[in-house]
Amino acid sequence: MSVVTAGTGLLVRAEAPPTTVRLVWEVAPGLALEEWTVVSVDTDATGRAAWIHELGSLGDSGFFRVRAYDTPGFNARMDRVIRAVRVDRPEAILLEAAGMFGSMVMELPEDAPVRVVLRVSGGTVVATQTDPFGDPQIEFRPMPWLGSSDLPWPVAMDLEEAESLMRRAGFGPDYRSVTLRRPVYPGMTEPYFIFGMAGTGFVFVGTVTGKVSLQN
Repeated sequence: MSVVTAGTGLLVRAEAPPTTVRLVWEVAPGLALEEWTVVSVDTDATGRAAWIHELGSLGDSGFFRVRAYDTPGFNARMDRVIRAVRVDRPEAILLEAAGMFGSMVMELPEDAPVRVVLRVSGGTVVATQTDPFGDPQIEFRPMPWLGSSDLPWPVAMDLEEAESLMRRAGFGPDYRSVTLRRPVYPGMTEPYFIFGMAGTGFVFVGTVTGKVSLQN
């Protein structure tokens, strides 16, 4: 990894294995888990070795790190599923998406199935992707999906950013479920990453405002 000063900021060049498809860039004032804040998530479906990112000024954050993955993240997988559904149903509108796992986790497992729900003409499509690089299983249901409003795609935040905001707010580090949705409820005007916590209800992270709140 090399770092070059660019004005008042930092220009970082990260070298990774050529199979790397995702880099997560983070800064922190210290080394404790809850102090790290995700500033960017970069993805490349074909993978590459050289990644360049301008971090800007670190400010009070004296540390930065880069995490490299050879599997796409939650948002990138959602994008693949949505594109696959829209091949035959271009009118499809995202309603919600969820990671499917059976135990407490600190971050979404790389091989966890992802379920994406979309509104289509005449009903609902539920698409499940079990292989991070595979095509989804697409199921049409001739009925509406209740409880979620239409979501813009892409949303303005990656799951990794929401995880770090949740921890910086004093929740976690573990969670038992995660869903991206905008509930049909007064005052909820943006998409939320909703984390199910062990015994403490649900933590909502707004994808536009970054606001973190606990709902029991």
